[in-house]
Amino acid sequence: MSSSRLLGIGLLAVLANCSSRSEGKPAKALVCSDVATITKATLGNPGARKAAQQGLGYLTGAAKAWTESHKCFGCHVQAVTMEALTVGMHHQYNVHMTDVDAMVAALKLGVTAGGHVTGTAFQGQAWARYDMWVNAAQTDELLKYSKELVTLQQGDGSVPDDDARLPVTGGTMHTTYQAMQTWRQAYARTADDNWLTPMRKAERYLAQQSSDWTPSSNVYIQNVNLALLGLAAAGVGQGEQSSLRLQKILLSRQNQDGGWGLEPMQSDALATGQTLYALRLAGHGDGESAIDRGTAWLVKHQMQDGSWHTVAGHQGGADKGEAMWAVLGLVAMDVTSVAVNGIIDGQHVAPTMKIAVDARDNQAGGVTKVEMLLDDQPLAGACASSLTHEWHTGDLAEGKHTIDVIATNTKQQVSRRRFEVYAGNVFLTDLGARYDETKQATEIGMRALASTGRVELAVYSTDPAGLRGKKVFGTDQAATPGAITFAWSGTGDDSKPQPRGRYIAELSYHDTEGHLIQKTETVFMQDTEAAQHANFGEIEGQLSMDGAGSSSNTTVELVDKDGAVIQTAKSTEQGNYRFKSVSKGSYKVRVSKKGFFAKEAPVEAKPAAPATKADIRLK
Repeated sequence: MSSSRLLGIGLLAVLANCSSRSEGKPAKALVCSDVATITKATLGNPGARKAAQQGLGYLTGAAKAWTESHKCFGCHVQAVTMEALTVGMHHQYNVHMTDVDAMVAALKLGVTAGGHVTGTAFQGQAWARYDMWVNAAQTDELLKYSKELVTLQQGDGSVPDDDARLPVTGGTMHTTYQAMQTWRQAYARTADDNWLTPMRKAERYLAQQSSDWTPSSNVYIQNVNLALLGLAAAGVGQGEQSSLRLQKILLSRQNQDGGWGLEPMQSDALATGQTLYALRLAGHGDGESAIDRGTAWLVKHQMQDGSWHTVAGHQGGADKGEAMWAVLGLVAMDVTSVAVNGIIDGQHVAPTMKIAVDARDNQAGGVTKVEMLLDDQPLAGACASSLTHEWHTGDLAEGKHTIDVIATNTKQQVSRRRFEVYAGNVFLTDLGARYDETKQATEIGMRALASTGRVELAVYSTDPAGLRGKKVFGTDQAATPGAITFAWSGTGDDSKPQPRGRYIAELSYHDTEGHLIQKTETVFMQDTEAAQHANFGEIEGQLSMDGAGSSSNTTVELVDKDGAVIQTAKSTEQGNYRFKSVSKGSYKVRVSKKGFFAKEAPVEAKPAAPATKADIRLK
């Protein structure tokens, strides 16, 4: 899944030539010992970092005071402060855990004020950011609100706001975006594809709502921002038309003074910060004129106490809502700004790609090195603040790949940007299935990267071991860019009800001439979660790498005692994987990643029991 993915790296091409089965250790990271060449030419924008830190201080103090005075959860007070604090932690600002813990305590008071749907969406968003950037200590809270938001989602994919008080609570676009970010993190943490289907439905809603917006449309700027934030949360690439349309609208609305406004031609901190945040998560960054001018506007108009007070609001805590967006617009700047040209998040690779990286330190120390990683293996690096690399992609394996651009400053602080790209015939991604107990049907969703052709669904029965049986149902629909969903009621092609239980959904993409281009599949349960738990086991775990954190986008196979592959999965952005609906018995989890030794771990699938856990560290 994509949005703005923060990472960093250097020059002096270091290539990893290991097979997919890994006959060797990972290539060593670039070491730069001579820092005498570091100059002030690599200096970025320390003033913006200072303003962001001051804004964090104001926002935290105001939220803590409000909580002490009101003794309750005020959705846009503590929740938005939690988001600002956790994003600030991720980008290496001075954030104290005591302040984060104060927001945790307030959030745990529950939805005690305002509309229930609105409060639930704010809660989910806050816990998602905590789970993403702090730790997994509050994952139960994240999953609780993730589940409730599914029940609140409407048939059209929206999560309607029941307490819209502009400009702080921004309507259905706001709550729908918040639900999407919540589900995205629930999936990243659990690797349970149940969370992908509601996200696909929400993506389709946002894309349809914004499909006819243009720069000349009279659309409220918050709706544009929130739609773009939601699409970014859904993994929509920067170059996809649904995202590009919104980016163009926002860029066209920038005022001459560099800011954006809730009202035309009148800049304010809420709209400016929110727009900067949305554009950054959609892939824009420091060094671009629009981003730099917007950042300068926020710094210039900040008050001495760290607030802004440029928006008149009648809602209690509106000043904190304004400051939250202004702070988010600033804290989205990392310790080092990493500008990357020549690659677009979500694109299919070209045969040759010329990539240029320029890093600027925002703390006055300078940049010591820049590196590029391909699927966690060194691709290129330089002991400098800039890097150019001509990437030849001819031997790239078909599928999704990650490019991480990593900059390190003189304090050894690391900033990162991540890009997901595709090689070969990959046009269907992020496949997931969920049984809707209300409709008594399974929803199957995915993202399509193709604008022509057709997508076919074939449903197969499974034998007691979980292997594919006969085809029982088939249908198709036109391929359109973005979210695609199918629904299966459980009735077969023979118009007879099929038994409840475990099935395989196979999705095929065919071009306009009918040629098969790609196949992908997932195992699903045409029955309730309770039935799945009672009759089948689950196996989960996290993949990590020595000294390099989690291993995302990594192939994981579940193998039975005869060596047959029962299921295949890819690890999430946090390195988690999961196998569901597994027959009782003994298996092996097998992990393969280019540049690392293959690993296996024995596991037992046990029905009516907690998921068997098998964490694996790659070397």
